Amino acid sequence: MAFTAEQQAEIDAMIEAATGGLKSKNTELLAELKKARKSAEITPEQLSEVEAERDKLQSDLQAAHKLVKDATKAAETASKALEQESGFTQELLIDNGLVGELTKHGVTNTVHLKAAQAMLRQGVQIVADGDNRVAKVGDKALSEYVKEWTSSDEGKHFVSAANNSGGGAAGGGGKGGSVDTSKMSATQKMEVGRKAA
Repeated sequence: MAFTAEQQAEIDAMIEAATGGLKSKNTELLAELKKARKSAEITPEQLSEVEAERDKLQSDLQAAHKLVKDATKAAETASKALEQESGFTQELLIDNGLVGELTKHGVTNTVHLKAAQAMLRQGVQIVADGDNRVAKVGDKALSEYVKEWTSSDEGKHFVSAANNSGGGAAGGGGKGGSVDTSKMSATQKMEVGRKAA
């Protein structure tokens, strides 16, 4: 998984902080050792001291590398978790936004609502608007897009027809009361409308 430039810079800074001093001290000790070897006046005690310090530095360097490895793994895990959470949040925003707008614009039949939601959700994106996240389709707000879609030739088939028989007036079969068209297909609704005319 690739890190962002900002995350990589933080990791590099951690590595440098953990190993920078060790590397410079190691270089200094190696230079002293070379100098001492050239003059050939190094005592066994001095050699043991330098070697012990070198071994400690190597051990510290290994520990620093382990810390960096652990920090990198933790950063990757956190990044994956954030990515998953972000995806889940976006799905909720899209689904809830679509259901709310479709219902508001007359798509109240459960089957029609699910079908319309499935058709439209692919085009919806969540975009940042300052600190807020807003659902949009292209450059249109979701509410504007759904309003236009429910008025279109395709969308109006999903909108539940209003009750056409009036308050207590005779309905399609000449009987008093209203006809429930919420569960009828578009063809059935047209038939009811013809009979009522």
